[in-house]
Amino acid sequence: MKKIVFCILSMTTFVLSAQQEHTISGYVKESSNGEALFGVNIIVDGDKGTTTNDYGFFSISLIEGTHNVVVSYLGFETMQQEVVLDADKKLSFQMVEESNTLDEVVVTTSKTTRDIKSTEMSVATLKTATIKKLPTGLGEVDVLKSIQLLPGVSSVSEGSSGFNVRGGSSDQNLVLLDDATIFNASHLLGFFSVFNADAVKDVKLYKGGIPATFGGRLSSVLDIKQREGNLKEFEGELGIGLISSRALIQGPIGKGNKEEGKGSYLLAGRRSYIDVFAPLIDDFKDTKLFFYDLNLKVNYNLNENNRLYLSGYFGQDQFAIKNIFGNTYGNGSATLRYTSVLNDKLFFQSSLIYSDYNYEVDVLTSGSEFRWASSIVNWNLKPRLNWYISSGNTLKAGVDFTYYNFNPGEISSINNSTTTPQEFQEKYALETAPYVDFEQKISDKLSLQYGLRWSYFQRLGNETVPTYLNGAPLTFNTTLDLFYENAVASETNYAKGDIIESFNNFEPRASARFLWNENTSLKASYNRNYQYLHLISNSTSATPLDIWAPSGPYLKPQYSDQFALGYFRTLKDNNYDFSVEAYYKDLSDVTDFVDGADLLFQEQIETQVVQGDGRAYGMEFQLNKNSGKLTGWLSYTLARTERKIQGINNNKFYPANNDQLHEVSLVGLYKLNDRWDFGANFVYGSGKPVTYPTGKFEQNGLIVADYEGRNGNRLPAFHRLDLSATLNPKEGRNGTWIFSLANVYNRQNAATIFFRERVDEINNIDIPTGQTEASKFSFLGIVPSVTYQFKF
Repeated sequence: MKKIVFCILSMTTFVLSAQQEHTISGYVKESSNGEALFGVNIIVDGDKGTTTNDYGFFSISLIEGTHNVVVSYLGFETMQQEVVLDADKKLSFQMVEESNTLDEVVVTTSKTTRDIKSTEMSVATLKTATIKKLPTGLGEVDVLKSIQLLPGVSSVSEGSSGFNVRGGSSDQNLVLLDDATIFNASHLLGFFSVFNADAVKDVKLYKGGIPATFGGRLSSVLDIKQREGNLKEFEGELGIGLISSRALIQGPIGKGNKEEGKGSYLLAGRRSYIDVFAPLIDDFKDTKLFFYDLNLKVNYNLNENNRLYLSGYFGQDQFAIKNIFGNTYGNGSATLRYTSVLNDKLFFQSSLIYSDYNYEVDVLTSGSEFRWASSIVNWNLKPRLNWYISSGNTLKAGVDFTYYNFNPGEISSINNSTTTPQEFQEKYALETAPYVDFEQKISDKLSLQYGLRWSYFQRLGNETVPTYLNGAPLTFNTTLDLFYENAVASETNYAKGDIIESFNNFEPRASARFLWNENTSLKASYNRNYQYLHLISNSTSATPLDIWAPSGPYLKPQYSDQFALGYFRTLKDNNYDFSVEAYYKDLSDVTDFVDGADLLFQEQIETQVVQGDGRAYGMEFQLNKNSGKLTGWLSYTLARTERKIQGINNNKFYPANNDQLHEVSLVGLYKLNDRWDFGANFVYGSGKPVTYPTGKFEQNGLIVADYEGRNGNRLPAFHRLDLSATLNPKEGRNGTWIFSLANVYNRQNAATIFFRERVDEINNIDIPTGQTEASKFSFLGIVPSVTYQFKF
């Protein structure tokens, strides 16, 4: 009997040792410059896998034995290595960019078999190489214009860098540049974005299925990573266009091994020069209009497992009309990040972030000159831990601390004018959000990603808060169908650090993937998101006069619940892929301005806005062609977004400002040969809502327009075609010419429709007719551009 027990124990020990797990971990980098590659697919034995994180690190646990490891990434040659695993091992992979890029996938939500198997849905990734091939509007490559070609993403208006995702407003997008929040992502009155494509590494947009690691906005997360800099050699780039020019330098820091430095740096800058040529044109000689920005990133290896990163951005715009108007606004940010490989399964990172958005407006009318200045300052601390538990099972946990300082406005006189200086109270808030996010492989068919975020928002003193009669700033008169302001009954003084109001909410997130077969998967997701900041505006896109306000006694936080279902399929050996997603989003406590609101220079903004409900729903289709000389995609979005707020539109649902029933994007990239690349974009969108006057009346000698309802009319449909041609350099040369033609058939798309009294000219004299006429305002007609860029 003892011998039998001994044999069983021996066999058990053998089986357990045979099944013993070990871990493969390491980094994946680009061979040409040593930059880390994130999102790289690590596939083991054809069925197990993981991806690299934002710093190129990966970890996967496998049973002891011999394994076939395949490393693949978009635009790079696939690597394959046989690994004999008898202990924990560290591997590094240096990936080589494909010399023949004809097979490059352009952009898709399901680019490869790995993406079909991923639990991620409603996520799109754009490579900078793809963005640079797309036609440009004014000769400048634009990240935000590029994502507007994706399904479910629409532009606020032509000439605006604002964007809407699945029915959300532009302020409901969390825009991050190396983890720093960007509040206004536009340059040059919205015609350019603040993101210099030369300094951008990758762009990832979450339209749904948002992980618990992100929070603070209702609709989307746009996560943009800057390049790290060349670890191997000095390199420079220069681009010269008709509107702006840009330059970049990068290179290694210190002496590391024989191939790479201990660290690297990158410095990039842009400047437009419309102001230089404006004096030569009579219509613009008194106008100043330009922008500039700087991007910086430095990283340094402390040792094999520990690394420091410092990145920053600073940009500013100036627009002025002599003796009439002036406007200056800009963003600044800095991110200090530390990463550490604690062991083969634990990866730690912590970031300290500063973000500043400020703007000034000068009104220069004689006798009443004044300056309006405002700003938002953020401080963030974000420690985060990734635990690679086993193959297919990863846990991410962390906490986000965000301290806000809102300066809603300060009015000062200019040139000794009679304007009375006025300073509005600054507002303070602290948001704390611990979270946990778990990705779990249940079986070969089923994978889950689920998490929970708990957000705790505190509105803090130093501030004096009014108490209104009836307990609210507004009262709705059901008889007259309008709001009236309530008088202030008393005021409460809160000392610095006192809690004026607090909110805490749970935000569950979940996604599931069911693999139908190797080429087809079904996915579903649910998100609850809270947003504690409100952009108070009566325009469709962000402007420097808009007001950011924190939640508090009279402004409740907004929240949304989004449900999504998706079908994803690859076709013809991954040469094509197709996806369709349906979503429904329920919105609560969204804000809108009351009829007749006066938002300008308004300290008690709660007296001008009301809150209510909203809904957004739709379907998104996308077909991608991934290989061959011709690549590209076709997308179509069918959607609705509506609001229902007491006191607006007779208390009935009305279209939101960004409602758009149909939207079509067709993108084609054609490689003729080694010298010539061609690109084309065609976009179509049905008209967006506007409110037209229904009549007019005379009051105190003035003609006043009369309105009924909200957003009951539509602008004409929007459509345009853009073309580009790129002449690549001959072998041994570095210069590239890029030619673009925007709005090829000169479509005069309406940015707005306004109404005015018609004036007839009789005998060279303007005679008012008393009749009203509609006039269309358009931003751009046909616009040619040319850019020359070279490397050194």
